[in-house]
Amino acid sequence: MQRSLPRLSRVVAWSLAAILSNAGSGPGFSIAWADPPSLVIPPSSSKGAEAEEQAKLSADPEGGTITNENNDQTVIARKNALLEYQTFRVSADEIKYDKTTGSAEASGEVELTQKALRLLARKAAFDKPKSVGTADMVRIGKPPLYLEGQTLTASAGGAKIDNGTLYFNEPDPYGLNIHASSVDYDSASQDITLHGATFRLGPIPFFYLPVYSQERTDRPPVSIQTRFGYRSDLGGFGQSTTFWTKDPTLQPGLLLDYYSKRGVLAGPALKYDFLSNPDWLQSGTFESGYIHDTGGPEFDLLNNLVPTDRYFMDWKHKGSLDGMVDLTSTMYWWSDSNVVRDFRQNLWQDNQLPDNFIEAVHRDENSFLSAFTRYRPNNFELIQERLPEVRYDLMPTQLWQSGVFQEAQTSFVQLEQQSLIGAPTLHSNRFDAYYGLRYPINPNSWITLTPVLGARVTHYQDTLNQQGDFTRFLGQAGFDAEMRAYGLWNYDNKIWGIQDLRHVLRPVLMYRYIPNAQQGQGQIPDIDGDTFSAYPPVIDLNDTRSVDQLYDTNLVRYGFENILQTRDPIYGSRDLLSLNVYNDLLLQRAPGAKAVSDLWTSLGISPADWLHYDVFTRFDPGALTLREIRTRMRILDGEKWAVAFYTENLQHQIDQYWLEAMYRISERYQVRGRWRFDQRLGVLTEQTYALRTRMGNSWDIEYEISYYRGTTNQNGIGFNVRFDLLAF
Repeated sequence: MQRSLPRLSRVVAWSLAAILSNAGSGPGFSIAWADPPSLVIPPSSSKGAEAEEQAKLSADPEGGTITNENNDQTVIARKNALLEYQTFRVSADEIKYDKTTGSAEASGEVELTQKALRLLARKAAFDKPKSVGTADMVRIGKPPLYLEGQTLTASAGGAKIDNGTLYFNEPDPYGLNIHASSVDYDSASQDITLHGATFRLGPIPFFYLPVYSQERTDRPPVSIQTRFGYRSDLGGFGQSTTFWTKDPTLQPGLLLDYYSKRGVLAGPALKYDFLSNPDWLQSGTFESGYIHDTGGPEFDLLNNLVPTDRYFMDWKHKGSLDGMVDLTSTMYWWSDSNVVRDFRQNLWQDNQLPDNFIEAVHRDENSFLSAFTRYRPNNFELIQERLPEVRYDLMPTQLWQSGVFQEAQTSFVQLEQQSLIGAPTLHSNRFDAYYGLRYPINPNSWITLTPVLGARVTHYQDTLNQQGDFTRFLGQAGFDAEMRAYGLWNYDNKIWGIQDLRHVLRPVLMYRYIPNAQQGQGQIPDIDGDTFSAYPPVIDLNDTRSVDQLYDTNLVRYGFENILQTRDPIYGSRDLLSLNVYNDLLLQRAPGAKAVSDLWTSLGISPADWLHYDVFTRFDPGALTLREIRTRMRILDGEKWAVAFYTENLQHQIDQYWLEAMYRISERYQVRGRWRFDQRLGVLTEQTYALRTRMGNSWDIEYEISYYRGTTNQNGIGFNVRFDLLAF
């Protein structure tokens, strides 16, 4: 049979039992002829007939027949025969109906349908009053599950299929399936039990269980990702990530790889999901691997020889307790800085700078109480360890309806920073607190002036060279001013999807004065120090994180923000253009700093959903030099094709360009490419070409070939073939 199955909405599609469970009592009936070739079989007047359904038997109007046999006790319909009840129907080439017992036999292209339920068979027999039935060569489906078997025996309590095969997604020659000597379905619990279950990929068996139970029907029991290929530094390789997904709460897994030049990598994995419990919302993933690396000598980011025994453990967790406490944790424990990049590049691309921390935050109406720990399991990272930091934050809160808003924070942290070059380890036990006031003044609807006052006290229990403890008192004064101007235009453009325009202009002016901030220099362990940032730095004393490296501040920041918007039927409005410009005047500054800071400019253009362009620049007005420029442009045509172009230029350090392109040839074929050029090296450092296709309805396959030049350890040609088992 070549008929396709429709989507079925209930697990009951697995058996005739769901149909038979609607049977009435008693076989009594009477016959009334309708327009030939059909007849109506109403319920009889015998006991219990009120629960029996009326039946109608018909045949094809063109050439179909209905005849009586066995002294008119058997009615036979031929050619597109159809037996209809109020709750279900049976169609076949031929249907025999016994008026005495209420049983029926159907043969040739049999279809049993009840609402969204459908069962296909070569031959079927059922006794509706007794709620029993049998069928031969059956096929039943409920996406993403599909079952076929040799024989089916059904009752109101369930069904059994002999010599059955369970498919995940539609059957195809390459898909995941489970073949069993028998399959039992329990209509009460809706559990499916397979006896003698052989797990197969297409016809190839790979696992066996004497008994397997499928409690859920929205996922296959395994999730498989595989990759095969060649890379000059690894040789020929095969990678696999497999998770046992039968239980949605806990899904154990295994990473298993082979590299011809390096050896075997293996490690346990786990996915867990407790999101069904609103009081204990927890989910996360864990992946790990170990390899005794038989390759040649290799050096890490610090130019140290990497060990022979290499490993990684990656853990990410997110959760909530009683809807009030948020839990977040990450752990990336690596034997060396290159291990994930060498063996699991897909993980490395998402996380090139591992950060290990645990945080718990209790949320109140207008405050947060948090405990945060950042630790250092890897010896190749310069980390400010927080062991731990306990902090309380009070969000801006109005004081007694006065219009004055207070904000505060207090924290205690134990800090430690180990050097990468053999210098002494820095320690610090620090108490820190801030309290500030803001008073927004609105003389009219388009301007706001907010004076700011605040004080911060920081106590260091440990100082450099054992100079005793040290306490620093700082204060700040200043203001934040902003204006708001709006412009509206009645302008429509169907090509760009524009319906009216709104321009929002927001000039800003900020001032901060923080005197005597350098006190304690030479005593304070410099752990939370100043770091390079391409964006305008934080200037408010409360928000400053470089607590251990502060400088006297007398600063004016000015700039403006622009947004050009149009109406959007879904989101209300859509940004067409944004332009933000900022600059600082430093009336008092740190040693070596300029009186006029860099000019920061951020531009975003998106005239349509299919076109996005962003550019960020950092310009030195004193030297008339462009210190940094980064651009991003993306053009796409729905799911048909997409092109993206990126540039990255940091003066005297980085000058790189990327081009990425994707084109969908058809529903089954897609090509993509990626090219990266390094202007300083003068070479095309990466070329990647890939073809993505689908094998049957079960596998996504991607063929990828790459060529690298000018990199540390990946120069040469690499070839990958990735297989992903489709799951729902």
